[in-house]
Amino acid sequence: MTGKDQTYQRARTQEQKGQRLDDILDATKSILDEGSYHDVTLSAIADRVGYSRANLSHYVGSKEEILLLLYVRSLREILEDLRGIDPRVLDASSREGLEAASAMLTSVLSSHRDFGRLGALLPSIIETNVGQERLVTCKREIVAMMAEGSSLLVERGLFDDADVSARFLLDLSNYVSGLYPATHPLPIQRAACEKTGYPTPSYEESLRHFLTVQLIGYKAALGRGDS
Repeated sequence: MTGKDQTYQRARTQEQKGQRLDDILDATKSILDEGSYHDVTLSAIADRVGYSRANLSHYVGSKEEILLLLYVRSLREILEDLRGIDPRVLDASSREGLEAASAMLTSVLSSHRDFGRLGALLPSIIETNVGQERLVTCKREIVAMMAEGSSLLVERGLFDDADVSARFLLDLSNYVSGLYPATHPLPIQRAACEKTGYPTPSYEESLRHFLTVQLIGYKAALGRGDS
């Protein structure tokens, strides 16, 4: 037991528990920033926050649970950024306005790396290694945030219909989950790309292009009366 463990006191209030969990998520994020998914272990996280693994288990059950919570936090931060967009700067009535909106959305998403890098691991690794209760709780929060995000895009004038806006956000989420790993190769992957001339696209450019095509495409389809 380390010196920090010896002075460890279990959180008693919800506020204290929330702060401990934030500390755990911050530590996990820093490990991801410095390495990759494989560097994230409960031992590494416990060491980073100064707890023993036993103390860590008071707040989370697995590293995948931590990563799921980190993904949800990233979505929450993106939603907060969307709330801060002034509707007066968005003009969905022209191609130029839609391109400007695409650039703005790209900037928001690019500033929250966990949305892409954890989204890529979400269905096949993270969600399959957490408890049902935790997964249901997080899924409910994600659904609620997607609904609010959809309404915000309607309020900001990018869409006229909440259902269409929701479908756009789901398409966007799925696209980013595939785009992020392709544009952020690990060292072994990057070396292979360099040796073979395999292209590594720009995350920001690819995302902006996708958003522009999607926004213009949705507008065109709705203009023809398509569902």
